[in-house]
Amino acid sequence: MRSLLTLLFLLTGVTFAQTGLIPGPIPQDLRRYLELTDAQANGIQRLNAQLDAYRIGKATRQFQVQRELAEEMAREPLDPTAIGLRHVELESIRREIEAEQTKTVAAIQALLTPAQRTRLDGLAQVLRQHSTACSAVALNLLPAPGSDVIFPIEIQRRVANSSGCLTGVIRGAFEFAPGLVNP
Repeated sequence: MRSLLTLLFLLTGVTFAQTGLIPGPIPQDLRRYLELTDAQANGIQRLNAQLDAYRIGKATRQFQVQRELAEEMAREPLDPTAIGLRHVELESIRREIEAEQTKTVAAIQALLTPAQRTRLDGLAQVLRQHSTACSAVALNLLPAPGSDVIFPIEIQRRVANSSGCLTGVIRGAFEFAPGLVNP
């Protein structure tokens, strides 16, 4: 059942990529911040749609290789060469996707004016400081963004992602587990 749903998802993505349907619009606050023209926004969406189509094609092969790897791991005796080749192929696919994303970033940035690239550099600086800011929030040096509602401490537990930033609030009694942070 799970592989049927995965196949359906992949085929839907491929259909969208082939019909030229472009992913959702660029958020208005980002368009305003970078002062993107309609032509730039359309170019960005087109390049991202092409990257998504590329990723879908690679994901199909990744699923096949992972299935083959599982089959190899279930065999007796193990064939180290067959297992190793599949691991190498998975890593090659990952690197190909990474290289394609790097090309897409460069192509999108080429659409921008020097002033827009300067603003983008500002956003890059914010990203570099993200984990530091998340640590400050986790240590209560800064309030959590968007935390307008304060719940009593006995019912509030914050869920943290791997960078330590708050991703939500869970109310009620529960056991602490990895990824959960006590306020």
